Amino acid sequence: MSDKKDIKNKKNKIRYARRKPTKNERDIMSYEDMPLDDYEQEKTEISPAAVKKIIVGICIALAAGLLVFAFANRDKLTWDNISTWWTYDVLGNAGHGYPVNIVGSEVSQGNFAVSQGHVAYSSDTSFITLNSSGSEIANFQLRHSTPVMKSSGNRFLTYGIDTKDFEVNSIDKNLFKGEAEGNIYTGDIASNGTYCFVTEGSGYLSVLYVFNSNNNRIYKYYFSEYYITSVSLKEDGSGCIACGFTTDNGAMLTGVYVLDFDKDKPVSSYKIPNDGVIDCKYLSSNRAVVIGQTASYIIKVGDKDYITDSYEDKSLANYCINPDNSTFTLALSRSGDGRSVELSGFNDNGENMYKIATDYKADSISVYKGTIAVLDGNTVYAYNQNGNLLYTANAGTGSKKIILTSDKHAYVLSVNQVRFIDLSNTSTDDTAHSTSSGEDKK
Repeated sequence: MSDKKDIKNKKNKIRYARRKPTKNERDIMSYEDMPLDDYEQEKTEISPAAVKKIIVGICIALAAGLLVFAFANRDKLTWDNISTWWTYDVLGNAGHGYPVNIVGSEVSQGNFAVSQGHVAYSSDTSFITLNSSGSEIANFQLRHSTPVMKSSGNRFLTYGIDTKDFEVNSIDKNLFKGEAEGNIYTGDIASNGTYCFVTEGSGYLSVLYVFNSNNNRIYKYYFSEYYITSVSLKEDGSGCIACGFTTDNGAMLTGVYVLDFDKDKPVSSYKIPNDGVIDCKYLSSNRAVVIGQTASYIIKVGDKDYITDSYEDKSLANYCINPDNSTFTLALSRSGDGRSVELSGFNDNGENMYKIATDYKADSISVYKGTIAVLDGNTVYAYNQNGNLLYTANAGTGSKKIILTSDKHAYVLSVNQVRFIDLSNTSTDDTAHSTSSGEDKK
């Protein structure tokens, strides 16, 4: 009997004895089944050499990304731009925020711009710039009560309609005040400080004057056939496109000149019959768009002909030219009263990229990459290029112009304020938040 008890005890000891698992058992064992001491012993240490290689690899990747970013934005990463950003957006970011009341009694739509996060406008009394927190950077009194403002990068040109007076400003400095040789019809400025005027001229219909950033005249051209009403400088200030009109047997005739400031004669010229020019702008170094009353036209420098995109049975309600991505967008009214606009986008080859039918009018339109915003009264409607309504937002009372600075952020000019709005947070009760699939965003 005692022998049986001894055998049973030995079996129990063997059954409950702790033994070290074999290698195969360790490979398939769950960590939950392994004693804590054994688990801690199996942790793998990373060698200092491996850690160093990982850190070096991350630094190289970051440096490569910064180099690519810097190269892609090399025209904007100038010392002047970096200094302005550091001074007024980092050190001077102490404003009370938007909205900010305008200085003066009136700001027209065309005299409102946003450049690299800074708001600039010309009122009937002053040229004003604001930083991203609403702080006033500059406040310069103007010599004319009906100014026109042109901008490119951090350079701004203002001149008085039918006057000789003009000013050249940066974000924070008045760079020059002067008088043209005749009353100014139109003008433009490039980001490198080159600027130009078209004025009346004795014995000629129009005269073009071009000045460098040191305010020295570098070019002059006389127009004997056309009254020039719109001019656009190339981004590097080396040339321009000038558009004007005349009559031919009672019909409107538009003339387009492509000028190189190193050459006495035009590079090319074009005649557009039965249409009047509203605006023109370079989309890239060798392509420009002309906005007419019945069609838009793509001018390819060096080509004999231009590309025509007719408005057909629609009327032009508004437009947005976007040189940053070489595109332009037209708001074409299908009803004739400015309402029910179709938003139609084109690239610099004149090819249509999208058409978006709306039920709204277009007091102002703005495009940022793939987002198109239209201002109808005090309400903003934002679409993607597939025609899906992304946001419906309240822009505030008296809104006149919208400028997108991202796919959902915008500055708004009203009759008495400058506002900053987040389209996703300032929505009205009937806001439509739609994705391309039509599902509501959560």
